Formats: sequence, structure tokens, C-alpha cells
Amino acid sequence: MAFLLALNFSSFADDLTISDAEPYNTKVIPQWVKDVRRGEIITLGSWPFTTLLVSLSYSMGMFAIHNWDSSYFRNPFSSSGDGYSYKEIRNILLVSAGVSVGIGITDLIVNIVKRENAKKKRNAEQLKNITITPLDSGQDRLFIFDGSKREYIFGDLESAVF
Repeated sequence: MAFLLALNFSSFADDLTISDAEPYNTKVIPQWVKDVRRGEIITLGSWPFTTLLVSLSYSMGMFAIHNWDSSYFRNPFSSSGDGYSYKEIRNILLVSAGVSVGIGITDLIVNIVKRENAKKKRNAEQLKNITITPLDSGQDRLFIFDGSKREYIFGDLESAVF
């Protein structure tokens, strides 16, 4: 039945050729959108793990507070009725959501700082390669070759144009 439905609806599909599709353009999406999307993915991806760790930490904390009495250790994997109360579940989910958001924001900050440091390093390397040589009064132009870069100085030192 599903095959017949799929066959029937595919007859209404629009015929697209490869030339109709627009290629993916990375310059259309701003960097801050990519950063926020990465933070969102990391936040939502870490939530199950933080929920598990928070619930186990809560169980171990309650177990330790009540002098290691086994009746206070709540097993998060238990299918019996001695699990967490509604209030405990709500608090565990809220704490784990907060920790996940913290992980996502930390990743966002770390990536922004790394990108800015890389940009500063690139700028410092570019500035390091600039060479300024004073011109003799009789010369009109001086060509300076420094590695693969070429700089031109026109005029005297006070009116140098790069």
C-alpha cells in the first residue's frame, strides 16, 4: 500500500534538473549564525549526558547525606516505582539544562577567542613582513622583494604609499 501511495504521489513531483538547483554558498551565512548554530547543537547534544550525570550525582549525594543508607539511593534505570518524585525529576532536568547551556556558551566563547587570536596572529605576521627603506633623492621608485610579497614605495619616506 505504501509503495502504491509513493508511486502515486511521485507523479506530481516537479521535474528538477541539476542546473535548476542553486549551489551552496558559504559566504551567504554570516559567521555569528554559524557560531550560534554550533552552540545550539552542542547544547542539545550534551543534554542527555548531563541529565544522566546530574541524576547519578543527585542519587550519590542523597546516598552520602543519609549515611549510605541504600533506601536513599535512587536508580535512574529502575523500572519499579521507587524512582524520583516529580519535583526531583523537574529539578534534575532544570539543572541538566543549565549545565548544557553552560557547556554550549563555553564552547561559543572558546571558539570566538580562538578565532580572534588566530586573526591577531595573522595580522602580526603580515606586519612583520613589511619593510620600509628610505629612498635616495635621485630614485623615483624602489622595489622591495621580501619572500613572495612585493611592496612598492613611491616618493620619499614621509609620503610612502604601499
